[in-house]
Amino acid sequence: MERQKIINLYRLKEKETSLIDNYLKDLKETNKSINLVGFSTLKNPWDRHINDSLQLTRFISNKNAKIIDLGTGAGIPGLPISICGYNNLTMVDSKYKKINFIKNFVIKHKIQCKTICKRVEKIKNMSFDYIICRAFAPLVDILNYSLLFQKRNTTILLLKGRNVINEIKK
Repeated sequence: MERQKIINLYRLKEKETSLIDNYLKDLKETNKSINLVGFSTLKNPWDRHINDSLQLTRFISNKNAKIIDLGTGAGIPGLPISICGYNNLTMVDSKYKKINFIKNFVIKHKIQCKTICKRVEKIKNMSFDYIICRAFAPLVDILNYSLLFQKRNTTILLLKGRNVINEIKK
């Protein structure tokens, strides 16, 4: 899907669109020296990263909901969601270089979100309304990790790839 169609689909404001453009620019530049995302995904990043991330917003109506993004990598899907006004989002990754990339962007652009540089299984005493992730781990592992962050009505939203049917069968 093209940039303008995505902007229209999610009714992105000018400020949000500008921040996403800046994020993609920084992502492409940083990716030259630090592997944050696959090179081929940057050919159409509005579709591969932004549309992919923002589709989750269709299922999260409350912008104040507590959300955790497990294995966020370069901030996907968490950062685009934060840019769009979800202000209680925590992004977790065990790689300092990835969390540092996110922190630098967030500080520079005054985006409200949290980051944790730690392995998911090492995080204690936190619960969330939503657990999200993309390209993080096999389904069985994600479900086990999510037990650490669930409360009574937690919703898990997973962006899975081509092997999802095999993972479900397992």
